Amino acid sequence: MNGIESPTVFWLLVALQFFGVSCGCAVRLSEGSPLQGIGQGVFFTALALMGTATVAALAVGPGVWLACSAALAVMVLTVTCDFRGSCIYPAG
Repeated sequence: MNGIESPTVFWLLVALQFFGVSCGCAVRLSEGSPLQGIGQGVFFTALALMGTATVAALAVGPGVWLACSAALAVMVLTVTCDFRGSCIYPAG
């Protein structure tokens, strides 16, 4: 294969990438709320799906795996970064 043969596969991968990144944002926004546990479960499921899609995208065509792996990295960074207003170097 020299690229994506089916537009369905392309749009499925795009939808999965948006779903994964939005799950990462939702988990970060739900921190401390009663929905945090549910959000984390959905996020870990999306993380596993994105990892599987990244490996499967290697067989789809050249360059397709790059978008999936970038979305995977953005998911992980979104969840682990602290977006609160704290400084890098605290005063004192």
